[in-house]
Amino acid sequence: MAEIRYCELCERNVEPTKKFNWLVFIFLCGLFYIPFYLLKDKKCPLCGSTHFSAPKKKG
Repeated sequence: MAEIRYCELCERNVEPTKKFNWLVFIFLCGLFYIPFYLLKDKKCPLCGSTHFSAPKKKG
């Protein structure tokens, strides 16, 4: 199940995501990109922000 977080910039509940960058992967021959990808922060799919808090309940 996806982890839902509250984006403080968008003021919405969103599912943070990471995008795999094939161009960087090919350029760095993969071995150096894998640790970078694993340590990269997840971002809001709407605004690109990395500022999250606990999800807010509607009501």
